[in-house]
Amino acid sequence: MNKLYEIINLYKTNRKLFNVIILTVTVVLIVWQAIFALIMPSRGNVILLIVLIGALIFQLFNDV
Repeated sequence: MNKLYEIINLYKTNRKLFNVIILTVTVVLIVWQAIFALIMPSRGNVILLIVLIGALIFQLFNDV
């Protein structure tokens, strides 16, 4: 439980850095999923891509 509190405190002190890292990972996942959806277009891949784009939009508006 102490580790969880340490991570939460680390996030609170370095919130901007964590947000940049999360945004970068989300963008990389969107690019990866877009390439994968173009290679094998299935309903699941497209839905996952839409969810990732929605998460990116949420993160961008939530950060402001």
